[in-house]
Amino acid sequence: MARLIDTQSLPELPSQITLSPGDVLVLQASGGYVQTGDDVLEMLGAYQPGLLQAAGTVLSPMGAPGTVLLRALQPGQATVNVVMGDPWFSPETHTLGVIVEV
Repeated sequence: MARLIDTQSLPELPSQITLSPGDVLVLQASGGYVQTGDDVLEMLGAYQPGLLQAAGTVLSPMGAPGTVLLRALQPGQATVNVVMGDPWFSPETHTLGVIVEV
């Protein structure tokens, strides 16, 4: 069964992680891209938070995205560059190695 893996509790990202096919990785980041292995790992997007209201509308703050989702597709290796911090004034790019194995 696939897992939803939240990295919010980590003080900093490790340099390498291991996932299984179908896993979704939630990173507290403002952006990023799959540098190598886009057949192994898919970036689903960078998202802003939203709050569903009782009337069925969604309330979202202005500003940069704060969450990036990555999905493991198949066994192999990938490299992801993750942009953290304020994307306009002090962005930091971290390289993350991802191994997807069964």
